[in-house]
Amino acid sequence: MSTVMSFLRKLALWFRRGQFGQELEEEMAFHREQIERELREQGKTRDEAGYAAMRQFGNTARIRERSHEVIAFSMETVLQDVRFALRQMKRNPGFAVTAVLVLALGIGASTAIFGFVDAALIRPLPYTQPSQLVVLYETTTMGKRYHLSYLDYLDWNRDNTVFQSIDLYTPYGFTLKTPDGLQAVTGSHVTAGFFRELGVVPAIGRDFRPGDDQASAPHTVLLSYSTWQARYGGRKDVLGQTVVLDGNPNEIVGVLPPSFHFAPVEPAEFWTTVRASDQCEKMRACKDFFGLARLKPGVSFQAALADIQTIAAQLEREYPDANQNRGAYMMTATDVIVGNTRPILLALLGGAALLLLIATVNVASLLLVRSESRRREMAVRGALGASRARLVRQFVTEGLTLVAGAGVLGVAGACGVMQQPVRLIPEDMLAKMPYLEGLGLNVHIVLFACGIFLATGAIFSLTPILRHFPGDLREGLTSGGRSSAGVAWRRLGANLVVVELTVAMVLLVS
Repeated sequence: MSTVMSFLRKLALWFRRGQFGQELEEEMAFHREQIERELREQGKTRDEAGYAAMRQFGNTARIRERSHEVIAFSMETVLQDVRFALRQMKRNPGFAVTAVLVLALGIGASTAIFGFVDAALIRPLPYTQPSQLVVLYETTTMGKRYHLSYLDYLDWNRDNTVFQSIDLYTPYGFTLKTPDGLQAVTGSHVTAGFFRELGVVPAIGRDFRPGDDQASAPHTVLLSYSTWQARYGGRKDVLGQTVVLDGNPNEIVGVLPPSFHFAPVEPAEFWTTVRASDQCEKMRACKDFFGLARLKPGVSFQAALADIQTIAAQLEREYPDANQNRGAYMMTATDVIVGNTRPILLALLGGAALLLLIATVNVASLLLVRSESRRREMAVRGALGASRARLVRQFVTEGLTLVAGAGVLGVAGACGVMQQPVRLIPEDMLAKMPYLEGLGLNVHIVLFACGIFLATGAIFSLTPILRHFPGDLREGLTSGGRSSAGVAWRRLGANLVVVELTVAMVLLVS
């Protein structure tokens, strides 16, 4: 209740702050006159009494400031500090423009590169529990990532103890029959449980049912969303129609959602099932597939790898002709889809961080130089009644205002820059990088930019604070900026330049 009453009293005073200020001035003048009258009655001259009354009454500027704090809200004080910071920047446009542009360059580059890192390495894949998904291969004497056969898949599926399910996929080209003749199109063969394993639900229609990949099942096909739009005009009556692929009529049973991509086989227009009756599927030596598996809860990656390696060794002993020197290998689905971009993106992020460090060092150096010219200003403000806390808060506001301007400019530039490389990537390559879909401003990027904002704001606030406040502010009225502390800070500025040059060399070498 007392807090509410205090707020209401402060609100009432705030609405009549003009009258409050006038009454304060009248009250202070009355008390000075009273003191001066008493001193004159004691025999002092008018000038002596006036001077003594002023000293006895105290610092009027400090009294005004403390009185204002009684009626001012925190936000009002902050706005005052921001307005003062903007006036300081307006008085020194060269410094302000240089600092904002240099810092905006560092923030923009770091944010843009982080956008790609976030899309490829941080955001999860658009599948159900993607951390459980792994891709299975067979190894040979020539490498680790080779195809497996349909019959090996059946044995792995039967004998493993670590997977909830295993399915197959392979990129595949079809010959599509159209009214204008035959046309080569892209696609994929998958086993019936492939989309359920990923947790993908078609936009319309259904996915493959259990048994759709058996020899006796009718031929069915799923369309990609882009194919549905381009070839069928997005009509819902496409379900049940027949499309002839490789001379076989296939019933269209569903359309995949627009967000679905599976990079290892993209671009893929048509998705059909593996046929157990096909000639290759009947031969163990016909290696034409990759495996997609989902780990059981609680099973580690290493335990699953050891399990399939044991199965592969057993198959090598049972079928030495087809599986000689054939082992097993496994990768997470994330590593398969991201591919070789991880080290490239991390290297670019490191370079952007070094660029941001160089920008920060540059602006900090400018602030050190500028702080020398403000020593007398701070000393005068302190002598007039400004407390250390008030001056520190002003420096913090100035630092945050500077970073805020650079941050807005840098993030806006980053949002535009992020789209440019995507436009330069060929469409077939872009299809294999689905994580770049919808690249742009999101929560992760905003949080990253806020982290940079707070870190650089703290640095730029502390730079003048540590310069001015270790000693007595009154030194600024007499030293004229030639103190030993000033020499030390100039040496620190020189050292910062050395750090900047070193970082630049490291950036060039990397």
